[in-house]
Amino acid sequence: MQRIMVRMSRLAWLFAPSAENVSFAIRCCVSVGLSLWLAFYLELDNAYWVFINVAILIQPLPGFLVVRGFARLAGTFVAACVAILLIALFAQSYTLFSIAMIGWVAAMVFCASLFRNNLSYGFVLAGYVTVIVGVRAMSDPATVFSVAVARAAETALAAVVAAFVSVVLAPSVTARKYFQARVDAFKAIGRQFRVLNRSPEELAEEVDPNTPHPQLHALVEKTLTLEQTRQYARFDAPGFAEYDRLARRLDYELLSIVSAMASLQVYLGKLGSRVDRGPLKALDHAAKLLEADPGNAREIKRAFGDAYNDVLAQARGGGEAQRRRRSLVDWVVISRVLDLANRLRAAVIKHGLLISERGAGSRNPSRRNEFSTAVPLRESVKVTIRAAAAMSAGALIWATHREPALSGTMVLLSVLTTLFALSDNPSKGARGFGIGGLCAGVSAFVVNFLILPHATDFAMMLLAIMPFVFVAGLAMATPSLALIGRVGLVIFALLVHPANGSRQDFVSFFETFLGAELAVILALVAFALVLPVDPRALLRDRLSGIFGELADGFTEPRERFETRVYDRLIKLPVAADRGEFHISARQAAFAAVNMGVEARSLRVLADRAEFCNDTRVAIHDMLAGLEALFKRGYPSVDRVFEMQGRANRLARQLLDEALTFSRRRRMRLAVRASVSAELVAAALADYAQARENTDERRIRLGETDRVT
Repeated sequence: MQRIMVRMSRLAWLFAPSAENVSFAIRCCVSVGLSLWLAFYLELDNAYWVFINVAILIQPLPGFLVVRGFARLAGTFVAACVAILLIALFAQSYTLFSIAMIGWVAAMVFCASLFRNNLSYGFVLAGYVTVIVGVRAMSDPATVFSVAVARAAETALAAVVAAFVSVVLAPSVTARKYFQARVDAFKAIGRQFRVLNRSPEELAEEVDPNTPHPQLHALVEKTLTLEQTRQYARFDAPGFAEYDRLARRLDYELLSIVSAMASLQVYLGKLGSRVDRGPLKALDHAAKLLEADPGNAREIKRAFGDAYNDVLAQARGGGEAQRRRRSLVDWVVISRVLDLANRLRAAVIKHGLLISERGAGSRNPSRRNEFSTAVPLRESVKVTIRAAAAMSAGALIWATHREPALSGTMVLLSVLTTLFALSDNPSKGARGFGIGGLCAGVSAFVVNFLILPHATDFAMMLLAIMPFVFVAGLAMATPSLALIGRVGLVIFALLVHPANGSRQDFVSFFETFLGAELAVILALVAFALVLPVDPRALLRDRLSGIFGELADGFTEPRERFETRVYDRLIKLPVAADRGEFHISARQAAFAAVNMGVEARSLRVLADRAEFCNDTRVAIHDMLAGLEALFKRGYPSVDRVFEMQGRANRLARQLLDEALTFSRRRRMRLAVRASVSAELVAAALADYAQARENTDERRIRLGETDRVT
């Protein structure tokens, strides 16, 4: 019975889909039907290519689809021009044409690997569409221009129809998704305060020692996803453009709040139950309101304001003598609580403005998003070599045999190499392509040879193919099945081959199907043999990238630094963490992020607090030492603990000097600087623990405290 329940839960996407998934599947069906009708009406040469384009383009978020449609049009236009040029130069030689084509695809894969999202997608299109046009035109080079024009027309039709249908049938979906994601992020931040208020002993049963700080990792991922959704909201909800800049500022403010909470949680975890969590409890009421209903902006703002005033009054109470009796740990908690209360109050105000859609909008476009950042050059070179090897294997067979049936193999192989060579596990992507192709082959055989022979008109043809389109749409809306669903729909369109007055016979169907599976086999072999992806090496390279950001990021804007390091953190292949990093590679990376964020704050706050010259020199030397520590990636644990003790002593020195300042604002900035130095020390200790089984008595935090 339990096995049956498990199997039924796996099929819930098909037998009990959500309304959202059903809506997307309906949009798929309408887009396919309308695009095919227009292709037949306009008498395009290859109507099924419109079907294929819709299958590739369609997206659950209409705003993302609109932008992707523009990227596809641009990539197709470039590909058409390049294909015409290659045919003009090398039409007389399959060998020379194959070499030129491999070089072009490899160059496009290299460029695609350096960028993200739609810019990367445009390079991918420019790569494999060149192959589609060129391979088809090589049998008759005189037709290359007409093939290129037809391909561009089919792409334009599919892009316009898919975008139109999605925006009309699902208006403002992207904006609503963004709003709901922002509400969820606020609720998650409210819940996170419960973790801050609880001691490690209370959380011991809930924490997996191999995955430290799981709530923080989930919160970071939620915040990054939120910002990535925002940039597409204005494309299916034009009115959102007025509030886009304010929303962007709010997203980065939430990320900054997460950073502050992360540093404090790691610090409190190191000190255990001996920390006075009284100031944190002052935020309980406001945090509960935030978790319950972030839309209640007025009450939440007032609650955080009251909490801020209460903690500030306690901090100022007792006079000078009381302030001097406080330990460094007390100042860390008080300062960070005041900071969080102030930031959350400001974030809730922005959230309230966005809900009411009043006042703070700006129609000026926001500046470039920080997520379009490059990946390491070394990774891009490896990706390019894998793609070139896979394309070479197919081109060798195609150029030497010149069978028309192999044209489809070359086309699909180019798609595989450009798309899946960019992933961390290209072999897994190719296998997903094979599974989707197999499902599509069986379905297309039934439709092509059992149902379509009885279809007498366009309406009957749609009735024959729409059930599969609907099921594929449900699969695409399910994250774990998205690749198989999309590939299945693309291959189904290729095998069914709906066109004006023609249908595939058994021989051409079988050849196309075998060509698709051959492309999968060639890609799998190439990806497995040529510079195969080593998860442990990939993990080490990604960690080195995070440490490189830490060493070089002091001069960059805070927004850019935080988004880059958190984005790298989310993409760590943590499944490879076996043995070399004793506790967790992700913990090590998370510690690096925390120390980088706090070190940047220390630099800014120290300049504003105007410490004496000797103290400024000590701060400069400590930051320079921290930068040098991670310049080459992996310092020894002893060196890390040496730097941790140095940061702890500096924090004590900064606090002693801060308490001598007479101006309140200057003292407040100086205390915050000492807090940042202490949190750098905590992050260094967290990093060292991630590297090996560390004797926790070596960790010194606070004044003379030892964690036991």
